[in-house]
Amino acid sequence: MIIRCPDAEEVIRLLKEKHGADYSRIWRIHEHTIGVFTFEWTGVFAGHVNLITLDHDKNLKKCEVTILGAGGGLPSLDSVVGSDDPGKRAVKDLANLANERGWEISIEKAKIKSRGTQCPNCGSAYVYPKEKIKADGSVICQNCGKQFMMMKND
Repeated sequence: MIIRCPDAEEVIRLLKEKHGADYSRIWRIHEHTIGVFTFEWTGVFAGHVNLITLDHDKNLKKCEVTILGAGGGLPSLDSVVGSDDPGKRAVKDLANLANERGWEISIEKAKIKSRGTQCPNCGSAYVYPKEKIKADGSVICQNCGKQFMMMKND
C-alpha cells in the first residue's frame, strides 16, 4: 500500500493504537521514518498475527506500508462465519484515514511466491505430505479447514 502524505505521524498513531498493540518500534533516519508493528489476535480455536512495516520518505511524501499476516491452528469461529481477518481491517483503517485526509492511496495485493500450495479460500500456503492428499487430488486447508483441489503442478 502506498499513501502520499506529508508526514507519517497520523499513520503511525493509527497503527500503534489499532494494529501494533503487541509491539511497535519507530526509527527516524535522516529523511526516512521506518516502523515495525505487530498485532496478535486470537479467535476461538485459532489466531492471526500481523506484521506491518512502514517506510516513509519525507522528501517524496510517500509512505509505503506492507501488511503480512499469518494464521494457524484449527479454523476459528470468526473464519467459519466469514469475519474479516485483522490484516483486512488494517488496510480498511489506513484507506479510511487516507480518504479523510485527502491523501492519494494505492493498494495492491502482494505477489508472494510460496513453495506451498495456496488455498483459494483464505490464501494460506502449505506443503502437503502425500498422505494428506485425497484420491481425488483435494486437501483440507491447514488454516481455514476448507477442502480444495490441488493443481496438477502443486
